[in-house]
Amino acid sequence: RDQLTDAADVVVVDDVALPDAARAGSAQPMRAPAGGLLLVYFGYTSCPDVCPTTLSDISVALEGLPTDLAERVRVAMVTVDPERDTDEVVVGYLAHFFDDGIPLRTDDPSALQRATDAFGVQWEVADHEAGEAYDVSHTAMTYVVDDRGIVAVEWPFGFETDSMTNDLSTLLRKEST
Repeated sequence: RDQLTDAADVVVVDDVALPDAARAGSAQPMRAPAGGLLLVYFGYTSCPDVCPTTLSDISVALEGLPTDLAERVRVAMVTVDPERDTDEVVVGYLAHFFDDGIPLRTDDPSALQRATDAFGVQWEVADHEAGEAYDVSHTAMTYVVDDRGIVAVEWPFGFETDSMTNDLSTLLRKEST
């Protein structure tokens, strides 16, 4: 089933930007390059199941696109666990899934909160002492953002990869008309 967003539910995130951990913290706006799409996922690298499954599913969906369309899609992961997910950790983690992924990380809690609020993401890091193991909970949703900074599609955890590919193809072909 197609999850293309109804106009009444428009979410605009173009005024949100976070530091790109792979590019010396340069600001990455939450919008795709012209004619492209930016897939945005909020998660953390020590997530045991949902995060790696979601990123793997996105990778499979992108492989299902013709090369000319796949080249117009970028994938960004925003860590909601910057304490454990250092720049180096989040860069390495995302590189396991995508050659040109955009690992986003900030130590500024208010900047992270502004970004999660803009997307409607809920997240919580469990209380813990320094060096102690802890849990992180977060919304398990992937957001497809167009070149205007509008969330065009939201995919819940477990959304079929074929449906992701179809949504991306539909959106990218619409962008080029």
